[in-house]
Amino acid sequence: MSRYVENNLGRGEEIVLKAKKSFWCVVPQIVWFVLMVVLFFVLKNVLSEPREPETREELLRVMAGETLVSPIVEYLWILIIVGLIPLIIRLIVLWGMNLAVTNKRVLGKIGVLKIQALDYHIEKVDNVSLKAGFLGNLFHYHTVVVKGGGDNAEIKFIGISNANQFKNAINEAIEKHADEARKQQAAEIAKAMGR
Repeated sequence: MSRYVENNLGRGEEIVLKAKKSFWCVVPQIVWFVLMVVLFFVLKNVLSEPREPETREELLRVMAGETLVSPIVEYLWILIIVGLIPLIIRLIVLWGMNLAVTNKRVLGKIGVLKIQALDYHIEKVDNVSLKAGFLGNLFHYHTVVVKGGGDNAEIKFIGISNANQFKNAINEAIEKHADEARKQQAAEIAKAMGR
């Protein structure tokens, strides 16, 4: 697991909460892969049935002891690839994802080869929302969407099992930062007034 968050902490910065990845979000890709493997074996058995020769060349091949099967059988391995690619992509996305809230910032990273980084100071976080589909609700994982920095860009972190705690930690950090800013501002006003 990457130590992206730990390696990017500033002076006096402490991790409040790290997002936990739920590997339940890989279930749809695993099911898809299993379905493709089953389909591969079913079609291979069905299409591997010997067939009657249709041309003179095929008749000569049968007479030579060769069994005629559908030429599609040679390309059925593509089904396994079609099932495997989404599974590998989801595992790589989960492996390359990190998200944490510190006492000063929200830090995160998505990607292995192409990296998308998130680094918002607490006061710059505009919105944190949670999304979950049927399986997310069933297996208790969410997609955490973080907006901030005044732009409309949003960064999505999939398969977070402690998403509600994470959102609450960000909201608490925002409130704590706002309280500290108000206290500091009141102290500066009091100092300026000569008290």
